[in-house]
Amino acid sequence: MIAERIRPSLLAHGGDIYVKEIKGRDVGLVFQGACKTCPAAQITLEEVIEKTLREEIGETGRVYLINETDQELLDFAKKLMRSHKEDDNE
Repeated sequence: MIAERIRPSLLAHGGDIYVKEIKGRDVGLVFQGACKTCPAAQITLEEVIEKTLREEIGETGRVYLINETDQELLDFAKKLMRSHKEDDNE
Protein backbone atom coordinates (compact mmCIF):
# COMPACT_ATOMS: atom_id res chain seq x y z
CA MET A 1 0.00 0.00 0.00
CA ILE A 2 2.73 2.49 0.90
CA ALA A 3 4.73 1.39 -2.14
CA GLU A 4 1.77 1.77 -4.51
CA ARG A 5 -0.14 4.73 -3.11
CA ILE A 6 2.31 6.92 -1.21
CA ARG A 7 5.88 6.42 -2.40
CA PRO A 8 5.33 7.47 -6.05
CA SER A 9 4.32 10.98 -4.97
CA LEU A 10 7.23 11.27 -2.58
CA LEU A 11 9.71 9.95 -5.14
CA ALA A 12 8.42 12.49 -7.68
CA HIS A 13 9.43 15.22 -5.24
CA GLY A 14 12.88 13.77 -4.53
CA GLY A 15 11.93 12.04 -1.30
CA ASP A 16 11.02 8.64 0.03
CA ILE A 17 9.63 6.92 3.11
CA TYR A 18 9.97 3.63 4.92
CA VAL A 19 8.36 1.96 7.91
CA LYS A 20 10.85 1.86 10.77
CA GLU A 21 8.72 0.27 13.47
CA ILE A 22 5.28 -1.05 14.23
CA LYS A 23 4.26 -1.22 17.86
CA GLY A 24 0.79 -2.61 18.26
CA ARG A 25 -1.38 -0.28 16.16
CA ASP A 26 1.23 2.52 16.10
CA VAL A 27 3.37 3.00 12.98
CA GLY A 28 6.71 4.83 12.99
CA LEU A 29 7.88 6.17 9.64
CA VAL A 30 11.11 7.71 8.42
CA PHE A 31 11.23 10.28 5.63
CA GLN A 32 14.26 10.25 3.36
CA GLY A 33 15.69 12.55 0.73
CA ALA A 34 13.94 15.86 0.16
CA CYS A 35 11.04 14.81 2.40
CA LYS A 36 13.36 14.66 5.39
CA THR A 37 13.88 18.42 5.44
CA CYS A 38 10.62 19.52 3.83
CA PRO A 39 8.69 22.12 5.83
CA ALA A 40 5.46 20.37 4.80
CA ALA A 41 6.54 16.94 6.11
CA GLN A 42 4.11 16.96 9.03
CA ILE A 43 1.23 17.99 6.76
CA THR A 44 2.16 15.22 4.32
CA LEU A 45 2.20 12.77 7.20
CA GLU A 46 -1.22 13.81 8.48
CA GLU A 47 -3.09 14.62 5.27
CA VAL A 48 -1.66 12.02 2.90
CA ILE A 49 0.05 9.14 4.67
CA GLU A 50 -2.13 8.76 7.75
CA LYS A 51 -5.30 9.23 5.69
CA THR A 52 -4.17 6.59 3.17
CA LEU A 53 -3.26 4.12 5.90
CA ARG A 54 -6.65 4.54 7.56
CA GLU A 55 -8.45 4.07 4.21
CA GLU A 56 -6.50 0.89 3.47
CA ILE A 57 -6.29 -0.85 6.83
CA GLY A 58 -8.98 0.79 8.89
CA GLU A 59 -8.35 2.12 12.35
CA THR A 60 -4.69 2.52 13.18
CA GLY A 61 -3.09 3.89 16.28
CA ARG A 62 -0.67 6.75 16.08
CA VAL A 63 1.24 7.39 12.86
CA TYR A 64 4.43 9.26 13.68
CA LEU A 65 7.75 10.33 12.22
CA ILE A 66 11.05 9.06 13.49
CA ASN A 67 13.87 11.52 12.91
CA GLU A 68 17.09 9.76 12.04
CA THR A 69 20.45 11.22 11.26
CA ASP A 70 21.59 10.21 7.80
CA GLN A 71 24.45 7.66 7.92
CA GLU A 72 26.36 9.55 5.24
CA LEU A 73 26.23 12.69 7.38
CA LEU A 74 27.45 10.75 10.43
CA ASP A 75 30.34 9.27 8.45
CA PHE A 76 31.32 12.73 7.19
CA ALA A 77 31.25 14.14 10.73
CA LYS A 78 33.44 11.29 12.00
CA LYS A 79 35.91 11.88 9.19
CA LEU A 80 36.06 15.59 10.03
CA MET A 81 36.60 14.87 13.71
CA ARG A 82 39.38 12.37 12.96
CA SER A 83 41.18 14.79 10.67
CA HIS A 84 40.85 17.57 13.25
CA LYS A 85 42.22 15.27 15.97
CA GLU A 86 45.16 14.30 13.73
CA ASP A 87 45.89 18.01 13.11
CA ASP A 88 45.92 18.64 16.87
CA ASN A 89 48.38 15.79 17.43
CA GLU A 90 50.93 17.13 14.93
